[in-house]
Amino acid sequence: MRFGLHIAGFYPEDLPDLAVACDESGWDHMAFPDAPFFPEIVETPYPYTPDGKRNWALTDPMLDPWPTISYLAALTKRLRFMTAILRMPIRKPLMEGKMACTVGVLTGGRLAVGMGLGWMAEEFLFTNENMKTRGARLDEAIDIVRLCLGGGFFEYHGKHYAFERLIMEPHPPTKIPIYVGGLTEPALRRAAKRSDGWMGLLHPMSDVPGIVARLKTLRAEYGRENEPFDIMLQPKDAATLDDYKRLEDMGVTHCWVLPWEAIRKEGAGGSFGTFGDKASPQEKFDAVRRFGDRVIAKL
Repeated sequence: MRFGLHIAGFYPEDLPDLAVACDESGWDHMAFPDAPFFPEIVETPYPYTPDGKRNWALTDPMLDPWPTISYLAALTKRLRFMTAILRMPIRKPLMEGKMACTVGVLTGGRLAVGMGLGWMAEEFLFTNENMKTRGARLDEAIDIVRLCLGGGFFEYHGKHYAFERLIMEPHPPTKIPIYVGGLTEPALRRAAKRSDGWMGLLHPMSDVPGIVARLKTLRAEYGRENEPFDIMLQPKDAATLDDYKRLEDMGVTHCWVLPWEAIRKEGAGGSFGTFGDKASPQEKFDAVRRFGDRVIAKL
């Protein structure tokens, strides 16, 4: 089991110390969302809350993942970084491929690229992109970014994107995994067929066996059952060392955790404690290190 810190709404001045704390205490990666802007009025219900309302303030700081990852990678030694997720249908695949190549080279391969559809109709409207074709365009974008990361000359001729032979160098020294998210049948099929892993947000542990089983069945259908495949999620109700061991036994390879909110198991050295949304920067740094000592080191 590997652990990542999914970063959203953090103040920029806190990120360097947080990255160093993760780097030094056994965390696998930090993951950064893609939220270029927030419309004041949104007609589309937010898919991850019961009432469809956004659970963040419009003034929360949201940095672009690419320069943020580049900056923090220069301050760390072993920590990996991930886009989670790029809203690819409002971005340009070749340009994102160039970004991924550049960051992959500069970090020595300490990168993973997470991609998704996007859910907000206003994003497509304001960027003049077609929301109805987002699924098909994401499929093609995954293929294009993978070609970019592979190096050498390549061309692509799809329904939505097409170009003649080109080269994009330098390319990363190691394979950069591409992950996709989503729980619908098309999303699971996309992950099984095209990606190196699946990502999920806020799923209860009881849902995990069914998700893992469906992905396993689909990967076999596409002849990919013997290829490496990661399953990463932010579990809604995992809070103890035993919970994470159970998730690992279920087939989960990565968990996203906010330790100052989620850790509450007593263990060697006493209780972890819970800070909640009012945690100070220092409390967050301390929680990251404690989680490394008391959970990550034991898995």
